[in-house]
Amino acid sequence: MKMIVMMLTMIVLFLTGILIGIDQANGGITKTRGYVSQDMDKAIESNLSTDGKYEIKVMGNDFQQINLNEKEEKYQAVQSSHFTQQLAGNLEYVVKWFYNQIIHSAYQLAQAFF
Repeated sequence: MKMIVMMLTMIVLFLTGILIGIDQANGGITKTRGYVSQDMDKAIESNLSTDGKYEIKVMGNDFQQINLNEKEEKYQAVQSSHFTQQLAGNLEYVVKWFYNQIIHSAYQLAQAFF
């Protein structure tokens, strides 16, 4: 019983130390990167500009609004690579079928002689 209480106490102390260490490391990283001001503690900031667009900052980095045409071009590029993958898959199927037919024919030929 004494050993179990001792082990539980050690586990509690260990986990408490981990939590304190994580908190101190977070503070050190914040100071190292220069984020000592209070407004940089927010992960995501959004403001409405005068022209009606939202200005979004994630961890201090600005994000731009992407045009719909740019997204469509990226989608078309993905679709063309998808077509290439389908073509490669079909070519693989044909090569496997041809190889299996040759092996099957060779096996039948060997069976005829032996």
